[in-house]
Amino acid sequence: MHPSQLLAAVSYMTDLNPEGSCHHSWRVALLGQYLASIIAPDIRNDVFYAGLLQDIGAVGAIKHITAYDTLNLQTIDHHICAHPQRGSAILQWLPGMSEAAGIVRSHHEWWDGRGFPDKLMQDEIPLGSQILHIADAADTAGCFSNRASFAKGLHSLAGLTGCAWSNDLWAAFVGSTKDTAFYSQLLDQKSLSKLIAQTCAELKIPGELDNDEGIERILHLVAALVDLKDPATKGHSIRTARYAQALAKHMNMLAEDVHMAYRAGLVHDCGRLGLPADLVNRTGRISDKELALVRAHAAMTIKTFKCVPDCPEMEALGEIAGHDHERYDGKGYPDGLTGERIPLVSRILSAVDAFDAMISARSDRMLSPKAAVIRLQQNAGTQFDSDVVDAMVDLAGDGGLCQELVMAA
Repeated sequence: MHPSQLLAAVSYMTDLNPEGSCHHSWRVALLGQYLASIIAPDIRNDVFYAGLLQDIGAVGAIKHITAYDTLNLQTIDHHICAHPQRGSAILQWLPGMSEAAGIVRSHHEWWDGRGFPDKLMQDEIPLGSQILHIADAADTAGCFSNRASFAKGLHSLAGLTGCAWSNDLWAAFVGSTKDTAFYSQLLDQKSLSKLIAQTCAELKIPGELDNDEGIERILHLVAALVDLKDPATKGHSIRTARYAQALAKHMNMLAEDVHMAYRAGLVHDCGRLGLPADLVNRTGRISDKELALVRAHAAMTIKTFKCVPDCPEMEALGEIAGHDHERYDGKGYPDGLTGERIPLVSRILSAVDAFDAMISARSDRMLSPKAAVIRLQQNAGTQFDSDVVDAMVDLAGDGGLCQELVMAA
């Protein structure tokens, strides 16, 4: 898989909901890079990747960022107010993304100084941030919902000229709308994934990120986003990845499968980003309807890694990560797979995911590691693959939990 395709998937998951993705960040990135190609071609790449990841800092907000369509509403929610700084800090962690990080930090600044987080004004605001701001505002105003809303959205934005952005930027944006072919693609939901794939192929990602280490960094970023969504389970994804890696290695799997186990563990819960915040953070009983919604996260994980066409490696990662809640007896989800029809790495993830959940401090019935392994044995052949459980028991040694799993925690 290519890092740029993976960043497009991260962008997709920040806009995830049970029905799919609202594609907000995709449209902002596509429009931003198009405007940059007209106004400042030298920053086109940075604007595109900043646009893809502009809202990663808003993960964990009560509502999706597009629900806050006025400045006052945005500044009321502290998650939204802080998301430019938080998103910028996350991007700084990715090699070669410092320019994009700076654009993200200032993309909610207003021309007249009323924006956030730094109250910058006019030319104090980086040009890339100004471009991203107007692209973000256009999508939030519903310009790309359908053709009928396009003119209405432009009319609503016109009154912000001189306040939110400069007259020159507004003129450039309005002038760009003469390119009906480009804007028709933004309006067509079915065209977006192909357009994103084409743009990722055209606009080079920073060289520091364009390697296997860059891919690993991005996958760790996904794990961090899951932690932002549900701080109570902080560290679960990285622990699951390490457990899966240790177990796959003990089972003498091929090196590439051991590596896949680690990567799939990092992203196995990314579908949870599409769940309502109040449901994710709730303790105690939930209704059957809510349970069905929680279980939908597995299918959302699979769908996320299929969001960019013609990416077989990324799709394979999603298939393995998203089937970690299948049961060996066929009573799991999302597809009710049975036995060896479930990918082996998914069967490994199922066991180590449950293990970490049982020893978690958040668990209502927190178990010791030794007791958790016993519980896995009790469910071998029904919920879990017996061979996988036997390998965990073998790895545990003489009555104690294996040191590799302890170290992984």
